Amino acid sequence: MKRYCFPISILIFLILEGLLIFAKISPYENKISSLIGIWEGFAEINPYLVDPGFVVFRSGGYDGQFFYFLAKSMFTDTNWDLILDSYFFRLHRIGMSFFLGILSHLFGFVNYPFIAILTLTFLFLFSVWALYRLLPEDKKILSLFYLFSPFTMNSNLLLVADGLFTSFLVIGIYFHFRKKPSYLISAFFLLLAVFTRELGAIALISLAAYHITNKNYRLSLYFLFPLAAFLCFLAWTRTISPNHLGTNPLGFTDMVDLPLFGFVKSFYDEGVFHLSGKEAVKLILFLQFFAVSLYCTHLTYKKVRNSSSLVSLIKDQEWILILPILASLGVILFAEQGYWRSFDNLSRMFTMILPLFLLLHSLKQNLFSRFFLGSGILLFLFLILRITWITSGKEYYLSP
Repeated sequence: MKRYCFPISILIFLILEGLLIFAKISPYENKISSLIGIWEGFAEINPYLVDPGFVVFRSGGYDGQFFYFLAKSMFTDTNWDLILDSYFFRLHRIGMSFFLGILSHLFGFVNYPFIAILTLTFLFLFSVWALYRLLPEDKKILSLFYLFSPFTMNSNLLLVADGLFTSFLVIGIYFHFRKKPSYLISAFFLLLAVFTRELGAIALISLAAYHITNKNYRLSLYFLFPLAAFLCFLAWTRTISPNHLGTNPLGFTDMVDLPLFGFVKSFYDEGVFHLSGKEAVKLILFLQFFAVSLYCTHLTYKKVRNSSSLVSLIKDQEWILILPILASLGVILFAEQGYWRSFDNLSRMFTMILPLFLLLHSLKQNLFSRFFLGSGILLFLFLILRITWITSGKEYYLSP
């Protein structure tokens, strides 16, 4: 990959992202607040949180509104009186709301959507650069698959946390494995990652175990501390009594089903099978899940078979990439049907998988890894078509 190709690719990405943002907001008087996805039901029960002139949808809405509500509640005098869909579920993923809340507090919450998209884009591009630096010289072109990831692009345009979590994770891994490691900086970004999404705990456990088996106990503490801090935070949240548990408090059993039962159930409504052209994209996502599962299973089998002991197995640095991927695959495997019915929900589950998979693919590639990356190009094209042509505008009003 020629060196000048990387900045040109970044420029193309920024132009494309700008065009897609324009396509998403143009039906709503070009109000960028429409990216937040505020539903009037939550606007009505949290009237003090919605800034004047923000787009409010009469139906629909999306998860970006909960990160916005939580951010504003933390940094404005509202007596923590917010009502979400599920209080504790959202509070456990406080990282994005806290991070964007600080910036919005400084520059005004009326600018929250601008701050959010700019911050998510900047940190994503930083993580793309980090991945580019980690890839071998003859494989740096693979960074383009991450730059034009349909999963991260979709997540960031929805102003939700999956893209930010992945950016923190990739940057943390970069500072750990670059030629001159900065372990404290790595631990800091992984601390941000685990507070943004709990799957970051898998990477922290992997890194701590790796350093323990190499008898670098001081370094292991760098990665155990963020994990301990997150566990203490979870314990603290259970000691507080919120004013409202949410309109739909979620427990663990509400979010899972038997393996792939959610996928099968997503094809049925009241016992009647259906499969529209719009829904067919989930078949590609299912095949991607299948391909990554086979790839990781084969890789894991070979590593276990060739290892002389458990210690030698844990010392293998590739586990730091494999285990978070396996954890994400597990989330997809047991996901209930609601996740499989929505492209937005399902595609977000692959966000973290892609950059870690690229690092593995650069070392060991096969038919399954090539299929996953190739089908990702199809999904990116689908995302563009979905935003510019398939998705129709919703009824809305501007908050008073």
